[in-house]
Amino acid sequence: MGRLEQLFRRSGLFRWPLARHERAIINGGLQDNWRGNAADGSVFLSAAHADSVQTQSFHNFNWLRDLRARGGNDARTAARRLIEAWLDKNHNWHPEYWQPDVMGTRLSNLLFCYGWYGVSATEEFQNKLAASVARQAHCLVLDWRRLNSKDSQITALKGLAVAEAALGCSQDEMQALLDIAIPRIEAQIFDDGGHKSRMPETHFYMLRDLIEFRSASAFAGLGEDKTLDHIIGKMGAICRMWRHGNGSFTHMNGAGIVAAELIDETLARAGSRGKVLQHAPYSGFMRFSSGRSTIIMDIGAPCDEANITGFGTLGFEFSFGSNLLIVNPGQPPIGENLHRLLCSTSAHSTLSLDGQNSSSFGDNRIASTSDIEFGQVDGGLMTTASHSGYEKSHGIVHQRTLYLATNGGNLRGADRLEYTGAPGELPRQAIIRFHLHPKVSAAILGNGRVLMKIRGNRIGWIFKAGQCNVSIDTSIYFDAGMRQSAQQIVLTAPMTNIRSVGSQHIKWAFQRNDTV
Repeated sequence: MGRLEQLFRRSGLFRWPLARHERAIINGGLQDNWRGNAADGSVFLSAAHADSVQTQSFHNFNWLRDLRARGGNDARTAARRLIEAWLDKNHNWHPEYWQPDVMGTRLSNLLFCYGWYGVSATEEFQNKLAASVARQAHCLVLDWRRLNSKDSQITALKGLAVAEAALGCSQDEMQALLDIAIPRIEAQIFDDGGHKSRMPETHFYMLRDLIEFRSASAFAGLGEDKTLDHIIGKMGAICRMWRHGNGSFTHMNGAGIVAAELIDETLARAGSRGKVLQHAPYSGFMRFSSGRSTIIMDIGAPCDEANITGFGTLGFEFSFGSNLLIVNPGQPPIGENLHRLLCSTSAHSTLSLDGQNSSSFGDNRIASTSDIEFGQVDGGLMTTASHSGYEKSHGIVHQRTLYLATNGGNLRGADRLEYTGAPGELPRQAIIRFHLHPKVSAAILGNGRVLMKIRGNRIGWIFKAGQCNVSIDTSIYFDAGMRQSAQQIVLTAPMTNIRSVGSQHIKWAFQRNDTV
């Protein structure tokens, strides 16, 4: 948007057509889908005054649900005071605070919580808020297409749908919004229901947007939209596929910030039921369980150069009951340099060659997966997959096989490196990393064996490997944005003779040990 248009938008000439709904009335009957966090609400309330909270994060009004969850007249009074202060300071268009996706989130939060703070407020407050909601909605109609991100467009359209429903739009008007939104939603997800970014948390927040869109549509009097319901159901099924026994998402592709409680309430609203998916072929994930053990594996290629979240192809996570054993470190909520480090192949429970990433967009080298197989075998379940990420750089294809015994107490793996004859660097060393959850401590026993103990649990595990050197190193882990210290098991194997022998196998296993 040019400077001239920005000046125009700050003028009365721009505000005048936006004021066409100055007599708007908010219908307070929208039922909110989400609870909020009472503890966060208490923290926010202690610092809640108009000057100290006018930060960028304040303008999306996500804090409003937390105040409602905290409860009490003081929280309700603070909510009204802060909303009115925002209305007074932000009645003019602003390039940052009136950004369409920010407006979409803000309008949703304001209107879904309106029954708590607004219905019993003064008529003056209600009229002032309704006029602002109408102006913002009209601005959304003008601006949502300006967003480059399709996900942000969907967030903006969701907010517009919520605003129009609360202001009393017709069924035809809501249907027109759905007709605009659904093709854009479908363009962002694979046929199996996974978001095309392959990022669990991007997927998760789009799912929440769609659930709110569905609520707005129902409030406007539309019946069931089968297409939207089908999309929500498929996305919910993928979310269930990503969950461990403790309710958290796998930490692949930038995940690990969303709390398990939020996932619970979202899946309850999504209505996803039935058998958990084992294979999402388009999204590139595999999940299988036996006994109390669960494996979640990344069998896809990185797919978003502009928003890289991990070069962990063929990485996996392994949990036993509610205990996480083998993990990926995840991502911090902030910190560009650390984010880049945690995107690397070495920051995943998979194999790397000579410290290089298995994919490099700059070198046009992508770990394309192939030969994916999964099924029952004698005594358990087995999956096999290969990727070509090192073929262009080293002439090497990596194949990983995982076997989980029927009782879940034995996980065996093999990493096979095959020389294809293609030119490239002579590989020097293969490195396989198994990042451990912070509750797991590891100690070398010798002869390629490692003892693993889970804090607060009498069940232990013995790791063993052959054809390689076994060591223990430090690692880190992010859970709900909090950094924790951890360990990792590291296997190293020389590769200098692979061109003469053609291939090399590195075998390893995790065996449950109840006598620890």
